[in-house]
Amino acid sequence: MKKILKKIFITLLVLIFAGAAAFYLGWVQFKVSTDACGVLISKTSGVYPKVIEKGVFCWRWEPLIPTNARLLTFKLKPQSFSKSISGTLPSAEVYAAQIKGTPDFAYSFGLTISLAFTKSALLKKAGNSEITSDDDLYAGLEHIADRIAEKVAQYLITESAKDPAAIAINRDTEQVLSAIGLEDGSLDGAEITAILIKDAKIPDLNLYNRAKQTFLTFQDYVDEALTKSAQHQADTILSDNRAVSRLTQIGETLKKYPDLAEILKNGDSADFINSLNAASTGSAE
Repeated sequence: MKKILKKIFITLLVLIFAGAAAFYLGWVQFKVSTDACGVLISKTSGVYPKVIEKGVFCWRWEPLIPTNARLLTFKLKPQSFSKSISGTLPSAEVYAAQIKGTPDFAYSFGLTISLAFTKSALLKKAGNSEITSDDDLYAGLEHIADRIAEKVAQYLITESAKDPAAIAINRDTEQVLSAIGLEDGSLDGAEITAILIKDAKIPDLNLYNRAKQTFLTFQDYVDEALTKSAQHQADTILSDNRAVSRLTQIGETLKKYPDLAEILKNGDSADFINSLNAASTGSAE
């Protein structure tokens, strides 16, 4: 009897430990830290359709099978990126040369952009193996931040052209998002939480446009002058070609009528040629 009870006790212990181990292995939420979330991917079920979060109970059977499942964890909090955008307006050096003092048409902006991927985006990107770690997540967000910074810079330059006095460094994030065409606050699965314009240097766009117009006017004048010069050269070449043609004809005539050469030697060649021209004209009439 004692042996039977001992076997039952041992069996119960084994079952309890096996059950505890199974519960632990399948309790995926336990493996996720407070400031992160997880994406469960398995060979048998693919991507689990919900992110795994701390404090939200989730037990799955897929991790019970060895090498069947893996849990990818990612930080939930938004990442902040400091971005500097600088450059010059199109053809700035050419246009600046038209204005006394050669003004500077360079611009620069300092921005801080905070954003994070939405939970649905994390599921999609992790499932497609676009991101597998926090390093991948950070790189993906930074790429989006670069694109946003360029859009903000273009927006500020455009606004400055309308009213230079209206450009303010402290701007509401929603206002900026709306202005650059991101009303929903998302871009490629990212949610933008803040855009801070720290500093902005924008050239005098009125002066730039004046310099541009001056250059274009000068270019039109140059084009017109070149056209007239080309026409004059064409007329000169045409006149020279006609003269050469006449001399060629006279040479052929002298070869055909050698006696005319003696006449040219004894008389005024210019009068003789003029007489030939007059005769040719008269016969043509």
